[in-house]
Amino acid sequence: MNIGIIGCGAISNQYMIGLNKHKKDIEVTACADIDKNKADQFSKDNNIKTLSVDELILSDEIDIVVNLTPPLSHFEISYKSLKNRKHVFSEKPIALTIDEGKKLFSTMKENNVYLYAAPDTFLGPAFKKAQELLSSNKIGKIIGGSVNFTSHGVEGWHPNPEFYYKKGGGPLFDMGPYYLTALVKALGPIQEVIGYSKKTFEKRNVENPEVNYKEINVDVDTHYFGLMKFKSEIIVDFQVTFDVWKPYDPKLEVYGDESSLKLADPNNYDGDIFIFDKDLYQWELIYSSPDSQNNFYRGLGVVEMVKAIKNNTVSEDELSVPFHILEVMCALDSFDLESGWTKIIQQF
Repeated sequence: MNIGIIGCGAISNQYMIGLNKHKKDIEVTACADIDKNKADQFSKDNNIKTLSVDELILSDEIDIVVNLTPPLSHFEISYKSLKNRKHVFSEKPIALTIDEGKKLFSTMKENNVYLYAAPDTFLGPAFKKAQELLSSNKIGKIIGGSVNFTSHGVEGWHPNPEFYYKKGGGPLFDMGPYYLTALVKALGPIQEVIGYSKKTFEKRNVENPEVNYKEINVDVDTHYFGLMKFKSEIIVDFQVTFDVWKPYDPKLEVYGDESSLKLADPNNYDGDIFIFDKDLYQWELIYSSPDSQNNFYRGLGVVEMVKAIKNNTVSEDELSVPFHILEVMCALDSFDLESGWTKIIQQF
């Protein structure tokens, strides 16, 4: 199937590494970006055509649009593509509101096309191993879990950090999907949430000398804490923040009545997994990544999407996951303490 990429920023190069590993299944034939210089450079580097955004969406030669635009553009690009009967693989999040999500879902159904979305890191070996361990009753009956992503933002290293502090950015919509998708894949759908959030800094100082602006006005909350109750009665605490001075040390733990499991970083395809040794009373390494290259690319989700379409094995459950994640994030982002518990309902 022929792929067209819209959005030629930093992440597009990582996608190309992954997609080029599977040339027998797919072929990237064109790219587009509102910044024509970016598109032209990406086209030259990868020996593909440059088109305008509208030309790519309308092209009869394109089967799947891979939407790698900034978050604020995800809905518009995906909606136009679905309307023109193109399958879509979108970077996360698929949209920024429930109404946008519903519109994408109904358009997908009306036009008999499919919308898949990142993150796809659950397709990597580390998460597959974790699922195997959890389903084998290695830690007993699961009772709870804990998520913690703490950092002090991206302005010290990212080549264009501003959009992380605008609508669609922030730690919830940027990093949240990795953790929430892993949790839903491992534990099933979320039923209820309660959450708190705040914006700690009105402005962020850009420390990367390669960026031509030195200050960012912050438009979104940057510190979130929530509790989530799953339909399976499992309870998980959830913290994601860009406000904490602390080394990058992501945590995704699942607790059973016999032991606990520390999963690999869900931002990556691979990594280390630990189980708690009750006798030694310490974490024991139970799985280690056999291939150090597993985390230097993206695109497995696009490959799996192509295979599912070709083999007519598209799963309705798979299609619903990114919409459910959107629903959970919107509930956490707009939680009203006075209204009590926010119910997470399957709306799509």
